[in-house]
Amino acid sequence: MHTQSSQLPLLVTSEVAAEVTAETGSEAVPQTGLVDDGVVVFDVETTGTDRRRDQVIELCVQNGLGPDARSRVWRCCPSVPISAGAQAVHGISMEDLEDAPPFAALADEITQVFAEAKVLVGYNLAFDIEMIQAEFERLGRPPIDLTGKTIVDAFRLWQQFEPRSLQNAHQRFVGESFAAAHTASADVAATGRVLSGMVRAFGLDGRDWNALAGACDPDGRLRPPNRSSWVGPSRHLQWNEAGDVVMTFGKHANLALHVVARNDAGYVRWVTGKDFPDHVIEICEKALELAGDGPALVAWVRKRYGQAAPTAAPAFAPRQD
Repeated sequence: MHTQSSQLPLLVTSEVAAEVTAETGSEAVPQTGLVDDGVVVFDVETTGTDRRRDQVIELCVQNGLGPDARSRVWRCCPSVPISAGAQAVHGISMEDLEDAPPFAALADEITQVFAEAKVLVGYNLAFDIEMIQAEFERLGRPPIDLTGKTIVDAFRLWQQFEPRSLQNAHQRFVGESFAAAHTASADVAATGRVLSGMVRAFGLDGRDWNALAGACDPDGRLRPPNRSSWVGPSRHLQWNEAGDVVMTFGKHANLALHVVARNDAGYVRWVTGKDFPDHVIEICEKALELAGDGPALVAWVRKRYGQAAPTAAPAFAPRQD
């Protein structure tokens, strides 16, 4: 977030405006010689990280880099819940967004901001752009036109000038370069030395392997998926605790398939015409054929694909509305 402007209205509560001012303070940005004309620095907060399902709940844009740069914040109410992981990062709850408009109500204004920009600046902004474009896609509107825009990603710039290669890591955490780089044996030995150096440098002495694994993978992305709840060979359809087959993708993620087939048959038909795995298409076709009959669908899927282990924990919170 950035300092609010009297010329650009801040579309959030006064409490949030105070927070914006408190977070940014009045410290001057070091002079760089860069021209601020047409520069837009932006960032989004979202309900999660899945572009197919998650939605933008906050967008901040700042015009320029200097201490007098004006900024503007939009908040919008999503149609999907905020994940616990995302809320832990940005601290925004669904209650905070109760009076906020949907993204659709702000789309024209946001489009204009990006249309007037010459230079777009962000930190790991591929994610931010992807999430914004997904919002326009859901609305059936053309994406923001980035043609001719200059895009500067501070994260990528850092990566380029302070690389994170094994050689760089060895120099930092071991204190010396190593020869025969990129032979397997040399890289393996160097990796061991680097890890030992990291443990010391980051104060992780005395931690066991599970603690180290948790430190480098706090959101569990590197852990193998729990396949015991899967229906078929992919994660698209899964059993929930209630014994129903649920979708784990798209706008009806976490909703029982028979409920979707009954209430939004057009979406299920859309799935059957797309490039999903064969078993997903077959089960969706059966759900349509059974006209949303939950028990009949479950019985058919159990007979054809088997039943999930009864003790398997679901990979997501079941939702039946």
